[in-house]
Amino acid sequence: MPTGRSSRRRRPPRPLGVPVLAPVPGGWWFDGLLLAALVALTAALVWWRPMLRLDIVVRDWCDQHRPPPVDTMMYLFDRVGQGGALTTLTVLVSFWLAWRHRSVRPIIPAGLAPIISTLLIVGLKRWTSRGAPHHGSVEMFADGWEEYYPSGHVSNGIVYFGVLAMLLAPYLPVLARRLLMWVPGVLVFIGTTYLGYHWLTDSVGGYLLGLLIIRALLRVPWRTLPLPRWLDHAR
Repeated sequence: MPTGRSSRRRRPPRPLGVPVLAPVPGGWWFDGLLLAALVALTAALVWWRPMLRLDIVVRDWCDQHRPPPVDTMMYLFDRVGQGGALTTLTVLVSFWLAWRHRSVRPIIPAGLAPIISTLLIVGLKRWTSRGAPHHGSVEMFADGWEEYYPSGHVSNGIVYFGVLAMLLAPYLPVLARRLLMWVPGVLVFIGTTYLGYHWLTDSVGGYLLGLLIIRALLRVPWRTLPLPRWLDHAR
């Protein structure tokens, strides 16, 4: 009679993508609100001067209230959104899951995340041409070399950790999945704004864009997406 330990060793991997995160609503109304908010924020930064003054006030306050211990902690918060490290981590996790489940499915969202993020973020940054809090112009379309709106770090903190939470959903309890999904983006938002790496509204724009991207990725039925048999040998 097999022991409990040996039977646990022979247990097949949990079904890929089950359970997923909290289901994204079937309608697109919230996505529409996010897009409208991003457009409104961008327009306000162009035509509504009080928004620019708010950015300057927040930057100046942070510059005057930055003791060394807090500065170090905020630096660590900002590093959470480092794109290169997050891309590597996400891809490695997806390849491990692909090997474990004998399916290319986990690699697809992990590969699409950096492509979509880069295209949207870099496109918006180059189009808006906005400076950083300590160099360049606070105004949009300044025709300088600076490209800081929206914050890529903040968007990364939502998109990549959201993809990781989705991929690891079968192996994590609900609370851990939700913390992985939501906490990193908030930490990056606080850190990058407090350190003056981005204007407050850069971080808001990055957060809105990150939510749009991850919600779009979560809508795709990755577990049931039709694939050629040679790419999907999952049990």
